[in-house]
Amino acid sequence: MIGRALDSNNDIYVGRRRIAVVQDGAEAVQFVRSSLLFYLGECSWATDKGVPYFQRIFVKPMNLPETEAILKSVVIKAPSVSKLLDFSMAYSSSTRKLAVAFEADTTYGVISGATLNTVRGEVL
Repeated sequence: MIGRALDSNNDIYVGRRRIAVVQDGAEAVQFVRSSLLFYLGECSWATDKGVPYFQRIFVKPMNLPETEAILKSVVIKAPSVSKLLDFSMAYSSSTRKLAVAFEADTTYGVISGATLNTVRGEVL
C-alpha cells in the first residue's frame, strides 16, 4: 500500500515541492492513526463512519472497558492488520487525557505506534 504522508497535524506533508508518500508498514500505522482520529459523523457523506467519541467515549462517567473495545476494533479492522498483539490505554480523570498505543501484526510485519491523546474531547 502507498498513501500520502501526513505530518503531526494530519496535514498532507509536502517535501521538495511534491507530496511525500508512505508505504507498507508506515502507511499501515498512518491509516490506523487516521482512523482513530476520525470522529463519527465528521464526514457529511459518510455519517455512519468514524469513532463514536461524543456518542460513547466522551461521556460521564467514562466506560473504560467499552472505550477500550471500541478503539481496539478500529485497529483490528484496518486493512493489512491481521492480529492485535498489544494494546494499552491510560486515562487520567483529573486531566481528562486518554492515551492509546498499540502493536499489531500486519502483512508488512509488526507495526507499533499511533499514540492518541485526547484532552476534553479534542484529539491532539
